[in-house]
Amino acid sequence: MFNSLQPLLNRALNLFLKPNCPLCNRTAEHIFCRYCQRQIQDCQLARPDRYWQGDLPLFAWGKYQGSIKQSIAKFKYDGHRSISNVYGEWLAESWQKFTPPIPTKLTVIPIPLHAEKMASRGFNQAELIARSFCQVTGAKLDLSLQRTRSTIAQFKLSKSARQENVAGAFTLINSHLQPDSTVLLIDDIYTTGATVRSVASVLRSHQVNVCGVAVIATG
Repeated sequence: MFNSLQPLLNRALNLFLKPNCPLCNRTAEHIFCRYCQRQIQDCQLARPDRYWQGDLPLFAWGKYQGSIKQSIAKFKYDGHRSISNVYGEWLAESWQKFTPPIPTKLTVIPIPLHAEKMASRGFNQAELIARSFCQVTGAKLDLSLQRTRSTIAQFKLSKSARQENVAGAFTLINSHLQPDSTVLLIDDIYTTGATVRSVASVLRSHQVNVCGVAVIATG
């Protein structure tokens, strides 16, 4: 009799143990429920490498709108860290499918938070995405870039003020990066590009080759 009840018990246990979707509170299969995952993936760019051009090429998984915008807010401000796992995996899978022509030995550097914001939030969203990205791609993670000056949130500023806001805010500390290393920057959102341009300038001053930036979403 126990054997006949075991499948029912297993299904009930699996249902009980499954997490709730952070967006709608339905039972989730993995991180999101099927409905919300479909809504997010509807915002995915068919060609994430469409902006891979210019001095600082951009690789973007999706558009910053709808369910992507909502899920990133849940991730950053409500502490749903598990969202980083699925976004890091999706970004990595797209990168592997549409990999631009760069050297195979790649180092990944997430855009850092200032220590005060890191203490307040408890984590750096870009670092969590980068860790998941590296697990899938096998790229090396480097955390030697630090934000040594606190800055105002970029969305509060005009486009012209954003570059001045982040100028001189980043530095390499105890870096093991070799000259001519190839680095991919990773962040959650790309808007005007002021932050990543400031980071790229610091790295390039150390003869580091910044091949571009990869993000979950671009406005």
